Amino acid sequence: MLFSHGKKAWQIKEYQVNPYKSVGLGAKLSSIPDQVLTSSEYPFGLRPIALDKMKELASIIDDSSAMNELASRLLSEKTVSSAEAAQNPAILQGPVFHSNSPLDALSTAHTKLDERLRRELRRIVLREYRHTVTPYI
Repeated sequence: MLFSHGKKAWQIKEYQVNPYKSVGLGAKLSSIPDQVLTSSEYPFGLRPIALDKMKELASIIDDSSAMNELASRLLSEKTVSSAEAAQNPAILQGPVFHSNSPLDALSTAHTKLDERLRRELRRIVLREYRHTVTPYI
């Protein structure tokens, strides 16, 4: 995963040990191309979704243009604290951007870092959580 905030970015590797625990490691990227850092008109955060919006969501689930319009409206709402958001029937978290190949736009140094993080995470998992990667006998 790549996380960015302003001009800063971090590369993270994570392994899900079980439904309640994960292990991971990461590194701050010293430089990242400007085109990779996407800014959003919507700030990241939690937004409560009221029951009437949930019903609207259910009614337009198959209409992609209506879904996009509703998502834009929901993301335009003010972000709230987790305690305030938890008082609602549903919570929208985001925005989150996804790319099938996020490292394609990065340099070979970042690709090498990705490989190094992957190897180190594998080493940690095999040392500490071997039972999660080996078959039962």
